[in-house]
Amino acid sequence: MVGQQLRKCYFVKVACFLLVALTVLACKKKGEPASTEYEPIKVLSYNIYEGFRGDETTITNFKKWADTLKADVIAFQEMKYFTKASLKTFAAEIGYPYTVMFHESGLPVALVSRYPITNIKTVPSDLHLIEAQILGYHFFVVHLNAATYEKRQQEMSIIMDRVNKVSDKEKILMMGDFNNMSPQDAKDYDNTAKMNLVAQSEINNPGTKILNNGKIDYTVIQTLLDNGFYDTWKMFRTGYEKSAPTKLRTHNNYTRIDYIFVNKALSNDFAKSYMIKDEFTDYASDHYPMVFIYKKR
Repeated sequence: MVGQQLRKCYFVKVACFLLVALTVLACKKKGEPASTEYEPIKVLSYNIYEGFRGDETTITNFKKWADTLKADVIAFQEMKYFTKASLKTFAAEIGYPYTVMFHESGLPVALVSRYPITNIKTVPSDLHLIEAQILGYHFFVVHLNAATYEKRQQEMSIIMDRVNKVSDKEKILMMGDFNNMSPQDAKDYDNTAKMNLVAQSEINNPGTKILNNGKIDYTVIQTLLDNGFYDTWKMFRTGYEKSAPTKLRTHNNYTRIDYIFVNKALSNDFAKSYMIKDEFTDYASDHYPMVFIYKKR
């Protein structure tokens, strides 16, 4: 009698186990993983200051540095001295088989990826912009004009025209050197010392226009915020941190002009965002790089 009860109990346990296993398999077939399951995608945006000035030692050190960072996608600004062919070789050496660079003259932008880059859009010859897709995500890599806020406003208008053609259901990332300060940092710039530095910068660099009627013009970044974009660095902190200059420069006209923005469709996919300040980035460029990690669901 006891043996029969034990056998009955054993068969009940086996049946329960099989039922649970079949339920899990059924869920997987329906493509419904647990909400906590995701693949992290790491994106690096970096203005490398005139292609690391063509310095082979810095380029070699970058390759070692990038190997430890292991980003999935890198958006470069100021790729001076690089051609489309040399970019492809350079990227392949650090594990990125897919590359895009439109213009080889001046200070071009570039995009390299471990995953295929698709739906690449053409751009005007005088605009430092790449628009493409990676893993179904819409990427905009930008480097806005360094001279005047009016020119930056014109360039942002062109970029926003392109953004408005993208479905608001698509997940968009926009990154690069925007050469424009943010209204979200206004309180950190609203002091006599900073305003004197900005005014002196305009004097030292004829043709440069940062101030609009004596005040910092925030229009470019305000446009993005007004159109539902999130500054990922600000999503994770409330304070201030400069993205330029690095220790490579001797002046202290501090500014945060390097950003990674995402749209509302990506709002549930935030994981982490930060600047990298270390022994390499202190001197490799005059800008610090930005990293954003998001959850690919």
